[in-house]
Amino acid sequence: MLDKEFIQKMKQRLEEEKADVEQKIADLTKPEKPMDNPELDDLAQDAAEDILEESSLAAFELVLEKINAALERIKNEKYGICVKTGKEISKEALEEEPWADQITSNN
Repeated sequence: MLDKEFIQKMKQRLEEEKADVEQKIADLTKPEKPMDNPELDDLAQDAAEDILEESSLAAFELVLEKINAALERIKNEKYGICVKTGKEISKEALEEEPWADQITSNN
């Protein structure tokens, strides 16, 4: 069973990660300033950046979902319990990925 001090430490980390991820999402979703007289190379570069930003945004949104779910598990006193097996997730795994919700083959 995870001790309250460890869970509190993980809650703080999750809240810090959440703020960081939310800031990154906000930065990625800011409207772009239009280019003045863009050349073809500029437009191609902009299109490539848009693709990368969309991919990053999707990844950050997924992490944010996982963080929110982990915070909810803390609230419901189910943090550190594998959602599939009901077994405890190791402290090491949670320190590596505080939003972990399953035991992986590495645990």
